[in-house]
Amino acid sequence: MSDLCQLIYASRSKSDPYGHAVGASSEVAGIVSQAQRNNHALAIGGVLCFGDGHFFQCLEGERATVEALYDRIEKDPRHDNVALLRKELVLHRQYRRWSMKFLGVDQSIRSFLAEAELNRFDPRKLDDSSIDRLLELLREGTEDRTFKPISRRPREANRMAASGGISPAMLGVGALAAALTVVALIVTFIL
Repeated sequence: MSDLCQLIYASRSKSDPYGHAVGASSEVAGIVSQAQRNNHALAIGGVLCFGDGHFFQCLEGERATVEALYDRIEKDPRHDNVALLRKELVLHRQYRRWSMKFLGVDQSIRSFLAEAELNRFDPRKLDDSSIDRLLELLREGTEDRTFKPISRRPREANRMAASGGISPAMLGVGALAAALTVVALIVTFIL
């Protein structure tokens, strides 16, 4: 049996519990940046979705490592009302390309919430089949998009690495972190 674990939890943001911030808050940007930095080294992957002041996160990795990370999240002062929605052993990762992919609540998720007769994004109110549907929507927003390798020719990839070049994947993570920081600064100045 595999020791690969998938753990799903929901929590409320302590700094923006009602989701009043425009865009991603500095708190969310910090969580995403920290997760992307640390999860790769821990061989943990997954997806984090934030909206209306609530987090929904799916963590995947070796069971003991995932459980230790969840214990830290429960004690993290940025989270309130942490609720374990599901923990199970799985045979393969659903979010294998991401140390931590961040997605906001977009129109497809808003449509899903309307179908579930929910006015706001509060993952703690989802039943098992709704959690599965949300995971599917988040997977469509990550894994099912066309993934293009940096280069199909090894020599070209080696030249880029040798030259200290930055890959498109690295630019994506860096651009997301920079954009979230800029949004947080704008929100700070507006408020």
